[in-house]
Amino acid sequence: MFRSSTHGTDIVLFETIDAQSPADGAAYIKALDDFAKRSEPAVLIMLVKGMTGQDHETRKQAAAWFKQNRDRLTVFAKGVIRVEQDHHHGGGHMHDHAEEVENSNFARMLPFPMKHARTLDSAFEMAKNWPPELGE
Repeated sequence: MFRSSTHGTDIVLFETIDAQSPADGAAYIKALDDFAKRSEPAVLIMLVKGMTGQDHETRKQAAAWFKQNRDRLTVFAKGVIRVEQDHHHGGGHMHDHAEEVENSNFARMLPFPMKHARTLDSAFEMAKNWPPELGE
């Protein structure tokens, strides 16, 4: 399942929970398009929960969207926080993704910080106190 919602004036939440259908993929791309229409930047919290594989077409469209909007990202976004609750890659494999999230190729291409939070509550707290302190 995928859904998006706005919290306050400057926090947007994308929730990706369990298996993603083609309709979920289309909703994700639409949510990205809607996010890009913001006139004031927001922190994007991306909650990932469960086994959430996206299909190849959705991943391809999302990559194209980020490439197309890369130069405009700071117009509508001021940061990204990724939350992985009960997220696993199959076979019961779960681990802390903070280091790989914050140092990923995706994070390096962003013109603002990408942070990792272990819980949704901590992500909202982090978003309310954005930007993060250097070294956090």
